Amino acid sequence: MNAWHPEPHLATLRRRLALASLALASCAAFGIAQAAPARVEAFDSQTWAALRTQSKEPLLVVFTTTSCSVCPQTFDSLAKAIGAGTVKARLIGVVMDRAPGEEDPALLSNAHYRQTTRLFAFDGQEAALRHTVDPNWRSITPYVVYLAPGQAPRSKLGTPSAAELAAWSRR
Repeated sequence: MNAWHPEPHLATLRRRLALASLALASCAAFGIAQAAPARVEAFDSQTWAALRTQSKEPLLVVFTTTSCSVCPQTFDSLAKAIGAGTVKARLIGVVMDRAPGEEDPALLSNAHYRQTTRLFAFDGQEAALRHTVDPNWRSITPYVVYLAPGQAPRSKLGTPSAAELAAWSRR
């Protein structure tokens, strides 16, 4: 009859606890656990002007769709850059293909949207809302805009590089 020995089980438990601690530390470094949005807000014709004029701190705004295959990596990259101090900004997500209240629980539980401090969904005609943000933008995502108080918006179609983010935050 084999006797049960706690040593191998304790080693496995210690490894699992170490991995869980590392995962929690990573989440905290990226602001995931503390900053996840609690609700989906409406992004209407007034929202962009309010974000541009009322924010006291820099913002990285990612315009996305639920079907965008590149957008999750963009959110991850930007959250990592913010966590590393490459850029000092709050990360905001704007979902263009869902209305507020349409799929809020699914959006709020999505891992890459949870890295944002605020999450918006388009509330109105998409073409008009895009035109408000940038008349030349043709709805391709991800579309990333850096907003800093007192500065003109800077934008990029796709994921900004670390050098671009650093240059944006130096101005």
